[in-house]
Amino acid sequence: MSFPDYVRSFDNEWWRVTLLGEPTMLVPVSLVAGLWLWRSCGARVMLAWAGLLALAGLILIVQKLLFYVGGFAFDSIRLYTMSGHSVAAPFVYGSLAAMIAKGWRPGPRWTLYVLAAALAIAIAISRVAVAHHRPSEAISGFAVGVLLLAAFLRWSWPGAKPTLAAWTLALPVLATILLTYGHVIEFENIFRWLGRRARPGAGFHHP
Repeated sequence: MSFPDYVRSFDNEWWRVTLLGEPTMLVPVSLVAGLWLWRSCGARVMLAWAGLLALAGLILIVQKLLFYVGGFAFDSIRLYTMSGHSVAAPFVYGSLAAMIAKGWRPGPRWTLYVLAAALAIAIAISRVAVAHHRPSEAISGFAVGVLLLAAFLRWSWPGAKPTLAAWTLALPVLATILLTYGHVIEFENIFRWLGRRARPGAGFHHP
């Protein structure tokens, strides 16, 4: 059994992981985080974070339109439609870890960072394991998410001074995750529909 086949053999487990990167969950979680940033750190930090999140969405939309409507792809590396889950996971979970752990001692802080990184990596792998994306699409999406997270942590977050306790973010985020986990809307179908309208006869399939 090849390694990719071995990874895919844990199909049910990977589906549970991939649900943690669904936009139907991460969008409400991001709204909670944005509200907390605004109340706790001020409009400047919140707008910087929200702007980077919006940029992530814009990059995904443009890239998917280029593929589905324009037929543009990197065939040599089998990069057709970037994984949105892989973009959002490192940015959202990584920034949440930074917000919650602000002011913590190094040991607990870095433990939370490692857990957030492991979750983001697992979500990216899950997109390949459940056969929704190719490795190049998950890797490229993950790289975009990490770069946007790095921009937030480098230029916006160091000077932030949260006035609200970490639990005022952690508890609402956890409640939102529990309420929205498992709900799925296939936004990719919108781009497939646009692609079929623009390029009749074109086939858009999972890897």
